[in-house]
Amino acid sequence: MTTTASLSIVGSDVDMLESPALLIDLDVVDRNVATMRSLVAGTGVEVRTHFKSLKCGGLADYLAQRGCERFMAAKLCEADVLADAGIRDIVIANQIVGKPKIARLLELAERTHVMVCVDSLANIEDLMNAACEARVLLGVLVELDVGQGRCGAATPDEALALALRVLDSPGLEFVGLQCYDGQNQHVADAAKRRAGCMAALARIAETRRLLESKGITPQIVSTAGTGTCDLAASGDGVNEIQPGSYVLMDSHYREIAPAFGCALSVLTTVISRRGDEFCVLDAGYKAISKDYELGVLKVESLGRVVNMSEEHTKVESPAASLGVGTQVEVIPSHCCGTVNLHRRAFAVRRGRVEAEWPIEASGRYD
Repeated sequence: MTTTASLSIVGSDVDMLESPALLIDLDVVDRNVATMRSLVAGTGVEVRTHFKSLKCGGLADYLAQRGCERFMAAKLCEADVLADAGIRDIVIANQIVGKPKIARLLELAERTHVMVCVDSLANIEDLMNAACEARVLLGVLVELDVGQGRCGAATPDEALALALRVLDSPGLEFVGLQCYDGQNQHVADAAKRRAGCMAALARIAETRRLLESKGITPQIVSTAGTGTCDLAASGDGVNEIQPGSYVLMDSHYREIAPAFGCALSVLTTVISRRGDEFCVLDAGYKAISKDYELGVLKVESLGRVVNMSEEHTKVESPAASLGVGTQVEVIPSHCCGTVNLHRRAFAVRRGRVEAEWPIEASGRYD
C-alpha cells in the first residue's frame, strides 16, 4: 500500500522525511503483538484488535500477515477500510442506525464477514427488514453495559430480551455479547482498575449464565481494552478481548500497561532556540494529540515538553544537541487522537523507512 509519490522515500533514512511526520516503529509493533499473544496463550481467549486506534489499512494488513486477523471497528468507514485491506472478520462496536448507514452496512456484508452491535428492539427490526430485503445474513451482538453508562442493555434481563428478538428475526444471526469496560481502561491505580474489571466480568458472567439457561450459547463474548486485557483474559465466560492501543501505545497508556512499548511517534524539527533555556519544535497539537497531557520526547534526557500550541511545541532543554534544524521524535499522550490527525504514516525499522501507508479513516466520522 505504498503510494507512487513515496517510492523515493521508501528505503531512505528517517531523517530524509519532512516534518511533522507520523512514524510507526515496526520492531516495537512486532514486540507488542508478541507480548499480547503471550498474554492470552493457553487461555482460549482470542484477540480482536480495535481499529479505532489504527485507522490505517496498511497497518491492518501488516498485522493480519502476522496472525492478527480479527478486528473491531468503531465506525462504518473503519470497517470499509478493513475490508479493502482484505480483513474478513470484523465487528463494528457500535449501533448502526438509519436507512443510509444500514444500506452501507449491508453492502459491506456482501463482501466481507461483518457483525454489528444492537441495544434496542427498534434497531433490530430495522436491521431485520433491510437484511431480508437485501437477502443478506447479518451477524449481531447484543451490547451489554458493564459499568460505562453509555450504550448497551442495562441489565442481563434486557440483554436476554434483545438476544431472543435477534434469534427470532430472519436475516439476522445472534453471535454473542459485546461488553466493553471503557470506564476501567485509564484508571491509574492498579487495585481500583482490577476491582472495576472484576465487577464488569461478574456482570458478563451473570448475563452469559442467564442466556445459557435459556438454551442460548454466545459464540463471542468480548470485553476489555489495553488497560484491562491482562485481567479479562482469565475472566469467567469471556472468549475474546478487544484491545487496540497496545499496537502503537502512547505516553499516557504506557503508565497503565508498561508491558507494551511506544511504537508511535511524531518526527519534528527544532525551528527556534533561545540559549540553553528552551527550543521550539515545528509541530503542535494539530499534529500531536494532547488529549490526556502533553507528549514527551522519545529520548527524554534531551528535554521536557512544557507547552503546546497549534503549530509549536516548546521544550525546556539545556541540551546543546537540540540545535536549530535538529530532528526529534515526540511520543504523544494519545495514540488514537494523534493517528486521526494525520493522512499518512511512515513505517520505519532501525531508522529506515520501510513503507508509506495512507491513513484512510483519519478525519472521518461516518
